[in-house]
Amino acid sequence: MSAYLKFSIAFVLIAFCSFQGFSQGISMSPTRIFFTGAPGETVTKTVTIGNSSDAEYIFSVNMKDWHREESGNKVYFEVGSLKNSNAKWISTAETTVSVPPKSTIEVVVTMAIPETATAPVVTNSMLFFTQIGKQADKATQKDGIGIITLFEFGIHVYHTPDGNNNQSLDIVSFNDEAATNMVSVGIVNDGNIICDATVELELTNTSTGEEIKLEPINISMMPEAKQVVKFQLPEGLNGEYLGVTIVKMAGSNDLRVGEKTFEF
Repeated sequence: MSAYLKFSIAFVLIAFCSFQGFSQGISMSPTRIFFTGAPGETVTKTVTIGNSSDAEYIFSVNMKDWHREESGNKVYFEVGSLKNSNAKWISTAETTVSVPPKSTIEVVVTMAIPETATAPVVTNSMLFFTQIGKQADKATQKDGIGIITLFEFGIHVYHTPDGNNNQSLDIVSFNDEAATNMVSVGIVNDGNIICDATVELELTNTSTGEEIKLEPINISMMPEAKQVVKFQLPEGLNGEYLGVTIVKMAGSNDLRVGEKTFEF
C-alpha cells in the first residue's frame, strides 16, 4: 500500500472507484466487474471512461491482488501473491490509455480462464487506472510545498465459476465494546459467491421503550471471508437495551437476525 502514498515535493491524492461529479470531469464505470466462465474460456467486459473536462488525461493500466481484513480495510499485494488471485488472467490491449477532452472511450478487459482453474473457487483482483502526470502539469505553491493532484481508479475484478449460486451469510458474534462505545457484529460468508448485504442495528431501552436505529452499513464479502461491522453508539446511553441486528442480503428476501441484551 505504501507504493500509493508518496510524501515528497508532490503529494499524490489516491482516489478509488467512481469519480463522477468531480471537478476534474473524469468518470469511470463500472466499479466492479463480474466474470463467469468455465476453465479454458476467454471472456471480455468493457470499462467506460468519460472525460468532460478541457484537458487530456492519460492513465497507466496495472493489476494488484487484494484482500479485505476483518475490519473491512483492503490490503494490496503484488500480482499472484494470494491463492485466490485472478490478476494474471487479466489483460487489456494497451498498458496506457489516453482520454481526449470532451470524450468517452471504452477499454476492453479480457479474462483468459486457465484450464487449471480450480472450481468452485471464487477469485479476485483489482484493476488500476493510474493517472500519469504530464510535463505541463504545474504544482501550486502552498507554504513552500508543491502539490500535484493525481488520481487512481480501482476496479474490483471477480471470477465466479458457473456452478456457484449459494448466497449465504451468517452472524457469528454480537458484542458491545465499552472502551470504544461501539457494538460489533461478526459476519461470515458461508456461501460460494460474492455477497453484498446491508447490516442494521436497532436498540430498544427495555425500561422506557425508547428505540434507537443506527445508520445501516453496507458490506461486500468473498466466500469464506469474515468481517466485523462496528456501529458507533450515541453518547449517554444508560440502562438495559435489547439489541437487534439484521443482515439483509442484496437481490433476495433472505436475511439473518441476531438479538442480545446490553447493559450500558
